[in-house]
Amino acid sequence: MKTLLYLHGYNSSPNSFKAQQTLEFISRHHQHVQCLVPQLTFSPAQAIDLIRAEIDKALQDHQAEVAIIGSSLGGYYANYLVERYACKAVLVNPAVYPDRLLQDYLGPQINDYTGETYTLTPQHMIELRDLAIAQPAAPQKRFLLLQTDDETLDFAEASDYFYACKSIIEYGGDHSFKNFERWLPAIADFLEL
Repeated sequence: MKTLLYLHGYNSSPNSFKAQQTLEFISRHHQHVQCLVPQLTFSPAQAIDLIRAEIDKALQDHQAEVAIIGSSLGGYYANYLVERYACKAVLVNPAVYPDRLLQDYLGPQINDYTGETYTLTPQHMIELRDLAIAQPAAPQKRFLLLQTDDETLDFAEASDYFYACKSIIEYGGDHSFKNFERWLPAIADFLEL
């Protein structure tokens, strides 16, 4: 059995629109795939520990292959995990330097999906930098989906960083990646679901 992990972005949840579209698509078209959408904590170190535990459990219990879809900060995590597990990943408007972006958000925060309140600290920025990959060692294991009118992230950073990877760059759109669902068949093909 193959396991697909969908990793949501910063201050998001498994109830995000793309996560729910992914779950619905997999349940309808790929019933043999176990699709997991964990609730990721705001702490990068804790989030990675949780994700790695899910992957290790899937590999141990099912001797399954693992594939990942990561959106925004989830794409940053997915990039790190490709290096650790040699799995394939689809990166949707991924963060490339999240420690730089989130530096402006240090202090009290609230997750609008979950209602969780927390404080983003400089330690969290260190945890993000600890997950940085200088350059993807296996670009063929990554499929990049970008939209140019992303209001949160500079699409050019991801385009430059992932230049050797399979990429789709759409003009327009936004950070949520408009019309994501139409790419799900191509995503499934790339991930060999």
